Order: sequence, then C-alpha cells, then structure tokens
Amino acid sequence: MAVMDEFREERAMIKNGTPKQKYQYFKDYYRTPLIIAVVVIIFVGALLYNYFTAKETAFYAALLNASSYGEEDTFEQNFADAVGIDLQQYDVFFDYGFYYTFGSTDQDSYITSEKLSAYTGAATLDVMIGSGKEFAVFANSPLFWDLRKVLSAEQIAKYEPYFYYVDEAVLTKLAASGIDTTTYSDFPDPKHPEAMEKPVPVAIFLDSSGNLIENYYFRNSEENGIAMGIYSNSTHVESAVKLIEYLLQ
Repeated sequence: MAVMDEFREERAMIKNGTPKQKYQYFKDYYRTPLIIAVVVIIFVGALLYNYFTAKETAFYAALLNASSYGEEDTFEQNFADAVGIDLQQYDVFFDYGFYYTFGSTDQDSYITSEKLSAYTGAATLDVMIGSGKEFAVFANSPLFWDLRKVLSAEQIAKYEPYFYYVDEAVLTKLAASGIDTTTYSDFPDPKHPEAMEKPVPVAIFLDSSGNLIENYYFRNSEENGIAMGIYSNSTHVESAVKLIEYLLQ
C-alpha cells in the first residue's frame, strides 16, 4: 500500500505541478528510455530499409592506390550504359579505397590486405586496376585469369600489344623455394614476354585509356603504367571483358 500511496502522491504532484516540475520529472524518469527507444527504432528502420532497397552488385572493381578527380559517378554511369547495366536495378562500384605500399606494414597496407583477402574469398571482386610493384604482387599470384582463356581469338589479336605478362616458370621456382611473392620484387618486366621462359598474360595495360586516366590518378603510373587483371573467381567475367573494350575503345 505504501508504494501505491507514494505513486498516487507523485501523480498528483505532477498533475498539479509547475511546467518546470513536470519537465524535471520527465527528464528524470522518461528521457533516457525514450532516447534509447528512438535510437533502436532508427537502427531497425535503417536495417529494414537497406534490406528491402539494396540492389544487387553487377560489377566491382578494386582500384589500387588510386584517387578520383571527382567524376566517378559519371564514369560509373558511362560504363554501365556502355555494357548495358541498369543502375536503377543494380550497383556498379569502382572502389578506390585500397591503399597498399610494397614492403610496408603501415595501417593502410594492412587494412587493404585484409579487405582484399576478405573480398576475394567472398568472390566480390571482378577486377583489380593498379600500378607498379604493388600491382605486381597480386599479378604474380593465382588471383587473375590467363586472358587467353577469357578473350576471343579476335580480342586476343586486338589487345595482345597491351598484355601484362608474368613468368609462370619463375613463380613455380619461387613456390618450390618457399619464397612468399608478397615480399619478392625481382619479377621479370611484364612488357617483355620474349625474355620469359613461360609467359602468361594475366592483365592488360590501360595507359592509353583516356576514359580511365581522365577520371582517376594512380600512384607511380607515370613510370610503371596502369594494368588491369580479371579475378579468376569473378562472377561477372563478361562485364570485365566489356570493361577492357570500353577503356581501350
């Protein structure tokens, strides 16, 4: 009964109290629970909105050590239009959030390595575009398709002058010696297959692509060139090939 009497007295006090007393009572007893409830409602609402409005990803490109000139939306739209992807229904990403320095253990390099590993394992990525020793680390691995297996005979003849080669014989020897290719930099020049024992075209140089270099800057690209490899577990290989055609048209 004592509790009920106290409750009645409190209700009467609030009912007959001043605005300041009423606000103080609200602040003491209801403000925190109300804020928590609002936050929960917003969070749940955002999750439901994302779930019901999320679009399937039709293409995902990892741009290594790149920065945008601020027109990436237009670039993505133009690419989507060129290959027939409806951005009202699907998403296209040219993600330049990958920063990696060969031989470095800095935070950006670590995060990029972890992010690329997770995305590759989930078959999220379709292509990588990059330059220099950093791109070579990924090119000299089993990550990318041999372009001769995904391009037509006509396309091979057309794009062969732009092929980026790795020497499979060198990679075999490194593997047999237990050498980690992520710490190795003395790879053969990717532009000279004639100097290789077993050259394999795993990427394609995009230095001549106005569409690309007018929209993105790649670190050290002036000396090493820009190249693109197609991930061997890509689920959009056809679109990746169309990207080559679009960039080198």
